[in-house]
Amino acid sequence: MKKKIGIITDSSTGLSLEEIEKYSDLIVVPLVIINEDNQVYEDNHFDINSEKIYQAMIKEDKFLKTSQTNREKLRQFWIQALKEYDEVLFLPIAQAASGQYDSAVVLQKEPEFANKVVVYETGAASVPLKAMALIALKLAKENHSMKEIIKALDEFRITYECFLTPDNLSFLVRGGRIPSSLANIANFLRLKAIIACKEKIKNQKIKRTMSSAIKEMLELIIERTKNSFEQTLYVINGWCDQSLIDKAVATARELGFKKIKIEPLCNILQTHTGDNTIGFSVVANKWNIEV
Repeated sequence: MKKKIGIITDSSTGLSLEEIEKYSDLIVVPLVIINEDNQVYEDNHFDINSEKIYQAMIKEDKFLKTSQTNREKLRQFWIQALKEYDEVLFLPIAQAASGQYDSAVVLQKEPEFANKVVVYETGAASVPLKAMALIALKLAKENHSMKEIIKALDEFRITYECFLTPDNLSFLVRGGRIPSSLANIANFLRLKAIIACKEKIKNQKIKRTMSSAIKEMLELIIERTKNSFEQTLYVINGWCDQSLIDKAVATARELGFKKIKIEPLCNILQTHTGDNTIGFSVVANKWNIEV
């Protein structure tokens, strides 16, 4: 008899409240957002949500930072899940973006979780991580083994792409993600940095305008994705003006993409990139999921 497997992920998937209710068997652990007064909010749509983050960061010019889930809280999520499941697969935000993965690996080594909890390095956040969580959930419901689920996730990691371009790099500087000298030059010259968000978060290219950055991100996806025009393209909306979203969709259609969906950027990444952050991700239709 195959073991019953539970899937746990974290709030960097960007799952909405409606989606959390829809996928009720998927357990979502909240990451943490902290304000200037060191007040801690769980990223769970109740303590804090996208509208409150926007108000604080953009309207009130306040500095917010993010943090991993408290290890004791994560422990309680695992204990609760193991009351219902024989094994648990934890899919946290990319190791390069947070200490969540490393903290979970330490917790995994405790005797009560031995041979019961698997921590998988997703190398992802936002749309790709949501896709991975839904793939794992689908396979678990179909009674696939842990080995089979991990094999599928390994295959998915090869097929997806994800890029973001913030309008202003100052937010990334505040969070210590890039040097202030680089951001000052880029902002002064109004340059746009394309950031690759796969495995590691790294600067991919610099473009002179947002329009050219949009086209470049799409061309990178076309170059790196097999049968790219047959796949679902996600336009990632990081508090963008409607005109910017319209430009992104129009450019994608001009280049040949047919199936296009708009998806909000998760709160955890949004806190670091600020408003008018536009991005793209592609999820192969072979996985038969809707993010």
